[in-house]
Amino acid sequence: MGPKGILATLDTWRVTFRSRLEDRSGLALIATLLVVALVAVLTTVAITGAMSAMRSSGSDYQDTRVFYAAEAGGEATLAQLKIALADGYLSDDELTNMHPPSLQAISFDSFTVQRTGEATVETVTDGPYAGLYALTQNVDIYSRAANSKGDMAAVILRTKAQAIPIFQFGVFFEQDLEATNGPPMEFVGRVHSNGNVYLSSNNAWYRDLITTPNKIFHDRKDFHLVYNGVFVNDAAGNEVPLDFDSRTHAGAEAFKAESCAKFDCRVMTDAFEVDSLRLPLPDGVPPYELILPRQSDDGDAEQSVKFAWNSDLYITVDLTDIRTKQDVCAGGGPKKDPDEITGDLQITALQKVFAGAKVEFKILNVPCGEIDDVAVQVIADGNTIWTESDLENCIFDITIPSNAIDLKIVVTGDDDGVGTLINGTAYWYGLQVVNDLSPWPMTTITRVDGEIPNSYDMCNMFWWDWSSFYDGREKELKDVLNIDIAQFITWAAGGSSRTAELIYVEYIVPANIGGYSQETLNLMLDGTLDPALRILNAATLPNPMTFATEWPLYVKGDYNRYNKQPSSLAGDGLDILSNAWVDIQNKPPANVFNTCKNQVVAGSPCGSYSSWAAGWTKKNSLETWVNAAILAGHWPTPCDHEESSCAADGSSAYYTDWYGGGLENFPRFLEHWYNSSGVRQTLHYRGSLVSPFTSQKTTGTWNGTYYTPPQRDWSFDTDFRDPRLLPPGTPNVGYVIRTAMREAY
Repeated sequence: MGPKGILATLDTWRVTFRSRLEDRSGLALIATLLVVALVAVLTTVAITGAMSAMRSSGSDYQDTRVFYAAEAGGEATLAQLKIALADGYLSDDELTNMHPPSLQAISFDSFTVQRTGEATVETVTDGPYAGLYALTQNVDIYSRAANSKGDMAAVILRTKAQAIPIFQFGVFFEQDLEATNGPPMEFVGRVHSNGNVYLSSNNAWYRDLITTPNKIFHDRKDFHLVYNGVFVNDAAGNEVPLDFDSRTHAGAEAFKAESCAKFDCRVMTDAFEVDSLRLPLPDGVPPYELILPRQSDDGDAEQSVKFAWNSDLYITVDLTDIRTKQDVCAGGGPKKDPDEITGDLQITALQKVFAGAKVEFKILNVPCGEIDDVAVQVIADGNTIWTESDLENCIFDITIPSNAIDLKIVVTGDDDGVGTLINGTAYWYGLQVVNDLSPWPMTTITRVDGEIPNSYDMCNMFWWDWSSFYDGREKELKDVLNIDIAQFITWAAGGSSRTAELIYVEYIVPANIGGYSQETLNLMLDGTLDPALRILNAATLPNPMTFATEWPLYVKGDYNRYNKQPSSLAGDGLDILSNAWVDIQNKPPANVFNTCKNQVVAGSPCGSYSSWAAGWTKKNSLETWVNAAILAGHWPTPCDHEESSCAADGSSAYYTDWYGGGLENFPRFLEHWYNSSGVRQTLHYRGSLVSPFTSQKTTGTWNGTYYTPPQRDWSFDTDFRDPRLLPPGTPNVGYVIRTAMREAY
């Protein structure tokens, strides 16, 4: 191709290229438009995605908030469960009344708290209560929350509500435990001491574990004496003699090997790394607080466990305010108007009503003489003493028998048989009391709920007795408030509002009795004020009952023998008086009181009384039954005779007034436990023996002269393993464990 051809070809290419460029300029516009459109689409997608994400995030937030609300409902119930568990048992009503918290913009449209299965006994394996058993109740909490937009979430919390009752041992001593019984003693139930354990007897049988974080000694603590009649059951129930201890087998491995070989490891000491079992009490509450009265500075921890705060009938005996029996028990003396009226009768006396008085009575709401058949019946102590079938005058008079206690007047009348116009009964109570000017401490009753008895009924059920009887161990006359259960049952039959389950008695005592009148001192021959509480006529209890005081507590005769109820007795120390006990045989006779009149000085006994006390002798007893947990102090032997710092030298010289009395005398005795025929009498006891502290008021030492011990038939009451059968006011530590939680769909 020549030059011209080449130029022609280039021109062609140029024209073609220009043409293509012109064509492509249209495409660029289209491409630009496409890019803009694409960006718009992507922007829209991004905005839509962001908005969707925001909506999703908001929905997730609402879902999360509702879920946490449902969980909060369950957690709030855990706290309510612990409060309800303070008495050791969750009732159906308590569970039904539990409720979710109040949360803003949240409602709980479905919320239930339900017990699952029966209560079971479980051993606590770790924590401060390791080694104790807990009464465990499984509880499921269903909590469903919703917001106003309809978002809902639900959770199920599975929990264990556990209560650790103090009355779960056959025997529990916070300090050293000594058991050196003379007469045979068989004990069923776990025995534990946080101190050392001393065992020496010719006839003692222990059917369950014996445990201590310290030592077990086959010897007495007060002096050296080893008897070879102590038996402990092995796992198969065989009675195996105890013939070694922490001294003969001082090494841990040696003791463990011997215990496991002989008892299947059922005698355990520090060699087994046994933990000191912490009393089931809230932090910061010393054991003695359990029996102290209500105090203004008591916090929640004290109030949760003290018998005083848990009582439903609280008696205060104010021994700084000595009045007359008339003032305390009869509202100030004889009166004209009746104490009680039933029906539509209106009647009054024209003179004051008391035993031996001649009194005129006037019926106020009947036109006597204008109607027929107005009948009157006057009854004293259940015996009719005067009747009139057609009373002509509305005034009549009678002479009240000098020995009368209660007076009742029944009036009925009708108008020629047309209809009854009147039908009523009037009552005057305490006719012997109303003129009684003997010294009597001011006594009051307080209740949060329930009826408070009138003064006359109060003094019938809870009556005071100066120098009621002589305590040979304490060497003093006891000034006693008696609680008469038979009288209480009669009064309580008047309505359910009169029921009481935990009765606490507080004594307000003066710093000294120097301010007492001579009339009052004449009733205190030993020259000292020695308050005590005694329960009597209590073979049958009307319902579960607990009695508590910070002072000595005595039980006279059978206690809770028939129709057995959950019951406990708590005090500084506890004495059991047999069915044969009679006060009059154990207190100075009238001639001693007469001789001592105006001779008693505060802090100094009357000489005639001192002579009588020196000649006092223990009296025969009769077989007796007591069914109750006992929480009380004990008096310990001061020290172990093997310790170099101990004054005791290992001889029997350190026995009388040195030995604390041991387990066998933890419930104390004041009688010769033989009948008149010379047959040893048995004390049958079922309960739990708990001594968390040393006695502070019953400090008389043991010496074996003021009593002869009973045959002991003692056993742990296995009813206490059922939370529904624990005594009222049983101190517990309740805690709740969340075992599982899951979302419910």
